[in-house]
Amino acid sequence: EVRIRPDRGAGDPVDVTLWGKWTETAAHAETGMELLVTDAEEDEFGGETGYATTGDSWVVLEPDFLVDVTGIRSWVQCPRMYYLNKLSGIPLNYPVVKGTIVHEVFGDLLRGMDLEGSVVDRVEEAGLELGLLGYDPTEVEDEVRRNAAAIEGWLAQGTLDDEDTWRSEFTLISPTFGLKGRADALRRGTPVELKTGKNTKREPRFQDKVQAACYALMLNERGVDPDIGTLLYTKNTAVERTEETGDLAPAKEFTVGRGFLEFVVRERNALAAMEWRALNDPGERPTVPTGYEADANCSYCFEQDACMVVSGRLDQESKAGQIGTPVPDEERDYFDRFYTAIEEERRETHAEYRKLWEQSPEERAADDRALIDLEPIGRTEIDDARWELRARKTGDAVSKLREGDVALASDG
Repeated sequence: EVRIRPDRGAGDPVDVTLWGKWTETAAHAETGMELLVTDAEEDEFGGETGYATTGDSWVVLEPDFLVDVTGIRSWVQCPRMYYLNKLSGIPLNYPVVKGTIVHEVFGDLLRGMDLEGSVVDRVEEAGLELGLLGYDPTEVEDEVRRNAAAIEGWLAQGTLDDEDTWRSEFTLISPTFGLKGRADALRRGTPVELKTGKNTKREPRFQDKVQAACYALMLNERGVDPDIGTLLYTKNTAVERTEETGDLAPAKEFTVGRGFLEFVVRERNALAAMEWRALNDPGERPTVPTGYEADANCSYCFEQDACMVVSGRLDQESKAGQIGTPVPDEERDYFDRFYTAIEEERRETHAEYRKLWEQSPEERAADDRALIDLEPIGRTEIDDARWELRARKTGDAVSKLREGDVALASDG
């Protein structure tokens, strides 16, 4: 049981009973956290009214904290990896650059563009990065084509209907589950994730299934009920079949069941609880994951060396161990101070996200963040299967929108 104050702390305290595996979330809950329970049933015991979870309930800790889907993917591999990914930027290496190119080509193909033209254009766009890495564009184009063969083969299995043709790089935000992310594609209402590596097993990798399940969870909130997820491992079509054994089919599907979705929510809750403790736990230093929270095997982890160095230099506890001597106390204090400041800024960013569903259109317009009551006057298809939309303002409203900004167009 957990004791809460409903209505964001304004109501009288009541007890909520969390049944089944939701007890894992109860173990993470601490005084001061927000707890969301959906579809709870009211019960009465000893003259006091309480609530309990049902088979349809979802339990969400700190729903205002928006966890990125890729963060949950890292977290289920190892919470320590999630922490390390926050500290490091995106590296300039060939797998990352090639992966970006293949993802761009994927989106182009979903929009009906020609493969050859897309490959040439996308490799040219990445010319600076490829030049810095010393790669020849022609060789890169050939490798991207081989990866794209998996995409073409998948598309050839069936046509996308009118509802799905444009649904690539589809942004999803969940007010209920405190999630945000961008699905590579939605096909007939089911999430599709593109991976530029290979996987010769019949099942998708576990962390990849978790990522796709996060998108399925957010789609479920929108009234879509995907029962499968698809992972496309594009390198499966680029390897020599005489050199590899196993299942080389690039498309691998898995069932998205209620139990798996509940697991994803519980892991998201554990992550959100850790982030809450980082700013709210008493102590001289922010709370960070140690790696003991997961059943990870450090000896097989490609981040083991980096993890041990960070642990050693910052004098942090780590399942992987430590390498090196700690930096001076004043430097660790400097690091902790800026780490905390960045996390506090992240909370402010989440508050801006929440305005999307907490503010009315009129409030957004008054904040100079939106133009409302526009009168559509036409649309024109332009290059690269994109559209130019035109509308007329009916009033004298002004906005901070400028050319080059990313804006959300909505029918209300």
